[in-house]
Amino acid sequence: MVLNNKCKECNKICNSIHFQHRFIDWTSGNDNIDEFIKDTQISAHKDVKEASEWIPYDRLYNIEYIAKDEVYRANWIDGNINYFNYSGSWNNENQNLVKKDKNIYVLLKVIDYSKSITSVLMKEINKLFGITWDPETKNYMMVLNNKCKKCNKICNSIFFQKKFKDWTSENDDIDKFIQNTQLSAHED
Repeated sequence: MVLNNKCKECNKICNSIHFQHRFIDWTSGNDNIDEFIKDTQISAHKDVKEASEWIPYDRLYNIEYIAKDEVYRANWIDGNINYFNYSGSWNNENQNLVKKDKNIYVLLKVIDYSKSITSVLMKEINKLFGITWDPETKNYMMVLNNKCKKCNKICNSIFFQKKFKDWTSENDDIDKFIQNTQLSAHED
């Protein structure tokens, strides 16, 4: 694909143009979700990290329930589109932006349809890589960064959070106290 049309905002072939040429290649099956993803991609003129993408569910594996409110941990085969440089970010062979950090850990959170899709997505604590759909449960899920918001790395609190379902003291107050203590264990 040869891209000839320049972005009206950037006056060059930028991320936004690359994404727009790929709009016909995917759909979530939900118009609101498609529009949300497209809006993030159209706005990603200079910083591709601002863009979300449609992530086919079969590109995720080792999906494991980790916390209440339908939060799961998974591996994402393809990784995120997290960088852009004008000299070499577009792969002409597969007609896509170059991806980095393949086979990464991500969090999956089921989208609550009782709220507006946009408000739910914008309030999430971690970077939204994209959205997927579980064909078994028929739920749309956000694919989120698995890094701690406070320290921006996979830290002790993330490790402890993954283990919350593996134990109980049989006392909800004690469990909550221990979990809160563990969640504050950044980098210790």
